[in-house]
Amino acid sequence: MTAAPLPKPTAADRIDQDKRDIKRGSTLSILGFLARLCARVPFLFIAGRLYGTASYGEYVLLTAIVETTALLSTFGLKRTIFRFIDEKNSEQGDGFVIRHSLILCVCLSLVLVAIIQTLATPILQIFSVVEIRPDLIILSWAIPFISLTDIFLSATLSRRIMRYEIAVRSFVEPIALTLFSLGLYLLGVKGSGLVFAFLFAFTIAAVVSAYACNRVFGWRDVLIGPVRASLLLEMAQKSLTTCLHDLARVLVTRLDTFAVGYFFSTSVVGLYGMAQQFLTIVEKVAASFYPMLMPVVSAAVGARDRGRLLQQLRAAGVRLVLLQFPVILIFYFFGKSLLGLIGTEFSAAWPVLMILSLGCWANSVVQLVEIPLTYMRPYVNVVGSLIAISAYIVFVTGMQERFGLNGIALTSVTAALFANSLLLVVFTRTPLNPKADENSASPSA
Repeated sequence: MTAAPLPKPTAADRIDQDKRDIKRGSTLSILGFLARLCARVPFLFIAGRLYGTASYGEYVLLTAIVETTALLSTFGLKRTIFRFIDEKNSEQGDGFVIRHSLILCVCLSLVLVAIIQTLATPILQIFSVVEIRPDLIILSWAIPFISLTDIFLSATLSRRIMRYEIAVRSFVEPIALTLFSLGLYLLGVKGSGLVFAFLFAFTIAAVVSAYACNRVFGWRDVLIGPVRASLLLEMAQKSLTTCLHDLARVLVTRLDTFAVGYFFSTSVVGLYGMAQQFLTIVEKVAASFYPMLMPVVSAAVGARDRGRLLQQLRAAGVRLVLLQFPVILIFYFFGKSLLGLIGTEFSAAWPVLMILSLGCWANSVVQLVEIPLTYMRPYVNVVGSLIAISAYIVFVTGMQERFGLNGIALTSVTAALFANSLLLVVFTRTPLNPKADENSASPSA
């Protein structure tokens, strides 16, 4: 006697499961971030007290250049890989998509390393720090390891498995960075110690991420099989807008560092960079929702269920506001003292920290609409980021002349909020499917 087939999940069941996945994923990410913070705080003391503001400022500037370039090598696949796995799974299996993603990213990484090394001098001339050219040459080799880490971990997230993402981001990477930076300083490598520590940390992160991917999918499925040039081209074409958006979005956040490096000395870059490190606490609360929210939103968009999509975004937004609020209060009352613990000179960065924190609090909620727009109208995200960059470039010089370092932070916040508001308007006016929207409309949606 055969067992009766299990009933198919209803729309309400899917929404409830999505909420549970988002809540579980964000909770695990936040716990992981707290662990990351415990490992990161010693690094800030090492970088601030042992290496000093100037060396730390050089490190901030160089890592901004390399991490921005690394986004190009990932080519948007950190987010679009979920879509490709959903589309191709029934044809060839998950390993088929991961294999092509790795080929694309490795090839792009090596090209970008060559470009960075060739153009190192003119790039650093912009910031009047040509003397640190050898450090940029060394750090450029982190680009392939950063992109490999992103692809391996995104692949595991496609199965809604969070533990490997947390292990690498919250333990392996920050602990390695802290230990290497301290060890190199004690060995007398003070000038380039932070640069070497960054490279070593991401090398180890890539190795552990590769191990995680093997545990989930198995190397046989990932590495052995056909390679289709047509699929590589298709993935590149469909990921281009996401890549441009990711690049533009990171430029919006990195423009601060580049602007401070252009207008001020590397010591001031160090002050601003330390404020950004504290800001990471607010940013990571928002980022904690992305790993699980991306595949969940992708499924809702694929099903053309707007009601389900709105439920997901609303649940994430409310939880996000509540979780970030205590951090903002701590920064307001104790931020100056906390910065001063790193070094007395860093307490001067408290106004910048508050401006950026309040701006991040407002922007992170509105910015959630980027996730569904990535699948619905991806080019809109690119346009929004370009608008933010344009607004920043137009106003940053005047704001810097009037408000100094705080003016650069204000420009960043307002430019991003303006662009994100436009994206919100576009999202509200973009139907997934008119009939599906009507059917899914309900008081709870």
